[in-house]
Amino acid sequence: MNVFEGFARGFGNCFRAFSIIFDKGLWPFLIYPLILWVLTIILSLLGVAMLADYLSGYLNGLLQFDSIPETGHWLSFARPFLIAKTGILLAWVIKILFWFVSSIFSKYILLILLSPLFALLSEKADEKLTGQSFPFNFGQLIKDVGRGIVISLRNMLLEYFFTFICFVATLFFAPLGLVTAVFLPLLSAYYVGFAMLDYSCERYRFGIGQSIRFIKSNKGYAIGIGLVYNLFMMLPFFVGDLLGLMFGPALAVVGATISFIEIKKRMESGSAPVNPQTT
Repeated sequence: MNVFEGFARGFGNCFRAFSIIFDKGLWPFLIYPLILWVLTIILSLLGVAMLADYLSGYLNGLLQFDSIPETGHWLSFARPFLIAKTGILLAWVIKILFWFVSSIFSKYILLILLSPLFALLSEKADEKLTGQSFPFNFGQLIKDVGRGIVISLRNMLLEYFFTFICFVATLFFAPLGLVTAVFLPLLSAYYVGFAMLDYSCERYRFGIGQSIRFIKSNKGYAIGIGLVYNLFMMLPFFVGDLLGLMFGPALAVVGATISFIEIKKRMESGSAPVNPQTT
């Protein structure tokens, strides 16, 4: 199967996941990311407020705004503002920096934080689809989560490495911007789809090296799966954010599980080795 056929299959499998999620009773997995999102927002806002208060007090002490006389000093007119508004200004600056950083890394932050959920959802989807039982093993779950984090960090570093290379190349040859405008979204989708497929690879005891080779040989699937995830996570406005967070990860994980089972069956029917560890 070529890349384009794999892409179409992976993309379509994510939308097949709708019926599986609801028909097979996996819908609670749509709610868990929202709970994590709410907790993250609350903790981040508290953290921003505490940091702003601390920096405000430190800055006031350092610059001694309280020592500015109410009259006769060139900053006297601004004294009330400097004392009262420093914390507010710092809070806004920190918020802007926080959202800027999180917007860059949000995809991988989400993949890392939700690794336990994704590993469990992939396992449950596999059980529903194949009837094969995967008894719960806490130690194995921790191992799966650790591997998911390693894979996500690896993919993040590679994605930003290639993004930097494309940026530098475009600076020297501007027409390359047309190529990178297409290449970078596909690269991003590939690494997301890679992470989603790896949950199944881990469950079937593929080593990391074997998993990398397996997914590279089925890169069309990975790109299709990751593109669905990214499209949902890009939905605009507040309602779009909620829907994207609810459906994007779950559809990608289940779609990746469907795709893995599909590839596995195709490899078995073609007498090709399913587990690269045996080759």
